[in-house]
Amino acid sequence: MRIEVHENRRREPDLTSLVNIVFLILIFFIVAGSLRPFGDRELELTKLADGAINAHVDGRLLVHADGRIAYKGQPTTLPDLAATLRGEKAAGGRQRFDIVADHRAPAAQVLAIATALKAAGYADIAIVTQRSTK
Repeated sequence: MRIEVHENRRREPDLTSLVNIVFLILIFFIVAGSLRPFGDRELELTKLADGAINAHVDGRLLVHADGRIAYKGQPTTLPDLAATLRGEKAAGGRQRFDIVADHRAPAAQVLAIATALKAAGYADIAIVTQRSTK
């Protein structure tokens, strides 16, 4: 008499696709978390009323609440900025220029920067704002 013995083997699930999905999600959050629109998290944009159009976010010229200026991530002064902008415009720089200013920044400083941009030859100047949530 012959007795058949069946081993009850459990099949382990294939987790390869689950691991792939987890890694894709991880990469997505790493990339999404590293994208910064302005390059400085302490800026609070001026708010626009509903129905107003937001300017294109370029984020290269930052005006901080205390009046400090940063251009292309580097701190600068207004005279140095004016010289740099004239050089870039003469070299065939862009036509539109966006100013990302903190809403607490001194208005005189923002106007002085806009005047320097105008003097450097930029005709299309915008101040980046945030839509009001009210």
